[in-house]
Parts: sequence; C-alpha cells; structure tokens
Amino acid sequence: MTQASVKSRGPIAAHPVTSAVIAILVIAAIFFSLYVPLYARATPKVGEFPFFYFYLLIYMPVVGIVLWIVITLQKRLEPSPGPAAASDSAGEVTK
Repeated sequence: MTQASVKSRGPIAAHPVTSAVIAILVIAAIFFSLYVPLYARATPKVGEFPFFYFYLLIYMPVVGIVLWIVITLQKRLEPSPGPAAASDSAGEVTK
C-alpha cells in the first residue's frame, strides 16, 4: 500500500484494527455500567457493604484507565504532518 493511498483515506479506514479496538473498549465501558443485573445484588458482602459499592470502587478507576487507552489510540489515528505537507504549505504561492 502506498503512502498516497493511505493519506487519501480517512483515519478510520486507514487503521481499521485500531478503530475496532477503540469501539470495543468504549462499548464495553458503557455496557458494564448499564447492565445492572451484573452488579445489583446484595452478596457477596464485606462487612455491611453490598457488592454494588465494591463494584463501583473497582469499576471507576478501570474505566479511567480504559478511556486513557482510548485517547492514546485516537491520538495515533490523527495524521501527523509529514515533510511533504510542510513543504507544500511553505512553498505555496497565493494568486
């Protein structure tokens, strides 16, 4: 695949695996917070605290890490200005 064909496509089409990983991570983060039967139970308990509280204490930092990974992957999708783009804009003459 040539460099010109990659530049002509959008960032999602140029990196389908990375885009799929981003989509899966975001969908999983949303699913595990909206699927209430997963964590809406009284057992197991630690002391007087039901499972729900411990689920949230673990889930929130995990979602933070997952979303940091998503942001990092999205930054990789952004096209970086190459030397050809810099020379084209520098040598451009307006009429």
